[in-house]
Amino acid sequence: MRETEIEERGMNEKTITLKNYDFKTEVLGGMTTFIASVYIIMTNALILSDAGISPDAAMIATIFTCAVSTMLMGLTSDTPFIVVPGMGINSLFTYTIVNSMGLSWQEALGAVFISGIIFTLIASTKITPILMKSIPNNLKHSITVGVGLLILFIGLQKSGLVVSSKNTMVGLGDLSNKETLLSLITLVIILILNIKKINGNLLISIIIGTVLSLFMGITSLNNLDFAAFNIGAFKEIFLGMSFKNILSVPFFVAVLSITVVIVFENMGILYGQIDAINREEDFQKSFRIAGISNMIAGAFGTSPTIVAAENFSGISVGARGRVAAFTSAILFLLSLFLIPVLKLIPNGVISAVLIFIGILMIETFFDLEKGDIIDTISMVIIITLIPFTYNIVNGISLGFIVYTLLKIATNKYKEVSPAMYVLTILFILNFILNIKMGISH
Repeated sequence: MRETEIEERGMNEKTITLKNYDFKTEVLGGMTTFIASVYIIMTNALILSDAGISPDAAMIATIFTCAVSTMLMGLTSDTPFIVVPGMGINSLFTYTIVNSMGLSWQEALGAVFISGIIFTLIASTKITPILMKSIPNNLKHSITVGVGLLILFIGLQKSGLVVSSKNTMVGLGDLSNKETLLSLITLVIILILNIKKINGNLLISIIIGTVLSLFMGITSLNNLDFAAFNIGAFKEIFLGMSFKNILSVPFFVAVLSITVVIVFENMGILYGQIDAINREEDFQKSFRIAGISNMIAGAFGTSPTIVAAENFSGISVGARGRVAAFTSAILFLLSLFLIPVLKLIPNGVISAVLIFIGILMIETFFDLEKGDIIDTISMVIIITLIPFTYNIVNGISLGFIVYTLLKIATNKYKEVSPAMYVLTILFILNFILNIKMGISH
């Protein structure tokens, strides 16, 4: 394959290599990933506001964190991945660490920053390849399937297709609801365009769905208000971290909880995406940037970050390299001036995209190999508990613990790698500390 090289000169000379991918496809992939994940800007700000951070400041911090981290991802590894504040771990940040444990949002940001340092150190050593080689392939594939089910379930909830039920926990929603109907229509459009292999199917579907929402009265152009957004709010939280209680038990537990979540959530998601683009050689570089991005998040003033599950939307339309990441990063920066426009994209449209992404990830189920009963039990625990507990690390932790304990109980302990034993001990320790602190994920 021919390569074009762009040389950047600085203190250390580095060469950035742009592989000869189809440029239009890469740009389209970057646009698609951005559109599929843009809801995170508003959603994350809403959750962080409950921690005492102003919504406008949280939106700006989220945008800058996404843009800088994604640009670093593109510069460091030739992958199309974006990095965003994790949905779910932002709830841990706000409702557990701040509201339940009593840390201020400034101290919580400090915990995020330190967790990012620990993550980066782990990702910069030989620990990462050892971990990846030590975890059985079936367990790794199970994580991807479990995350896919979680994203699918979130999409079904956001669409209104699945609602809470007093009798059965969940039930079928109101199919006559406009938002639910819009989600179904958008999903059908996505599926048809995907089956017909239309380039940019997700982006086209999002645009069509948003236009339909205007005609259906779900959204209105009257909601556009460029004057209401306060960009100066960012100075309230930039470098607002506090480390004054760094030696306290709550601060230690916060750092441990965040570190466990971001390391293994990123590892699980990134493994599936690296596998999808068939580039194992870029795993550790991407993993390291995922760690650095958490330091950026703490400094800029937002919750912990992960490699976005929504990257599968860009991958599905052909994104394979750094041009897609650069495109997404630029769009995140431009979104500072387009937030009122982006707010027009309704939940019904975004939920359809999430459902489709979940379906794509669940396809990994067919990569699972037939193993013994211990493998099967562990895989089922991971696949089911990730969506049922609404937490990726819960599923991974319990699946790994059960796998190791059953191997020991059946005198097959030699089949378990030393790294798996260490992980099992860490997961058990994390559960014990969380129980003592009254933390529930």
